[in-house]
Amino acid sequence: MPKLTRAVPAEIFPATAERLASWEADEDVIGVLLVGSKSVGHQDERSDDDLEVLLSDEAFQRLAPADCHVMHVEGEGSMRQIVYDAQLTSMSALERKPGSSLDLDHWPYERARVLFARDPERVNAAVRAAALMTPEFRSARIAHGTIDAWVSAHRAGKTMERGYQAASTLLVARSAKALIRVLFALESRWAPLDHWLEREIETLDDPLRIGPRIVIALKERRVAPLLEALTALENRLATEGVARAAERRGMFLELIHASRADERARHTLP
Repeated sequence: MPKLTRAVPAEIFPATAERLASWEADEDVIGVLLVGSKSVGHQDERSDDDLEVLLSDEAFQRLAPADCHVMHVEGEGSMRQIVYDAQLTSMSALERKPGSSLDLDHWPYERARVLFARDPERVNAAVRAAALMTPEFRSARIAHGTIDAWVSAHRAGKTMERGYQAASTLLVARSAKALIRVLFALESRWAPLDHWLEREIETLDDPLRIGPRIVIALKERRVAPLLEALTALENRLATEGVARAAERRGMFLELIHASRADERARHTLP
């Protein structure tokens, strides 16, 4: 059997470390991961320990859906504090995630920490694979994301002119989310969970200040910062094979062609 490994960061709560020891003693547990704010250095006084507990397939199949979540809370009222929030899943489920196009199936593993592994080689390999964005996926994401951001921004402008505030707000958000996917994919990274957007944007190498323009567009529900961001990115995107604005209609028609429906389903926002 591979040598068991265990690494407990000092910043996790004592109750979490105690529960980790009980999982370590359970032969059905293959590994435990620290994900969430503490794994990426975004923790504050509101942060708990976000965990994934990787079970054998047999053990996971014995659990009802309601039993796949374990939370430990201390205190009451204003003193109530979530100590740890653990999702019980299977090792096989983690190993299937490289085939997913959902950011949620990848972003948590970019900086996840393996707290315990009964089979270190297998667990670490699965975490690395889940975090990886392949060059082929990256290229398609940048192309589709640019088109989605560009089309949605222009549609938002027309919708605002018609006086449809709710619809234009949705389109601004769609354009922003597509541009976020592009911005992170340029660094071969997955888009973060929405509630960590500002903090994760700060971690980018962003000399053109695209991230702050996206944040302004969302806060002020304005199209102009998004169009400015697309213009600022044009040279960078051209090096990735993305058509410049003057030629982008042809690229749009190519990407929405019926022959590319499967690719579009993976890379275009719903």
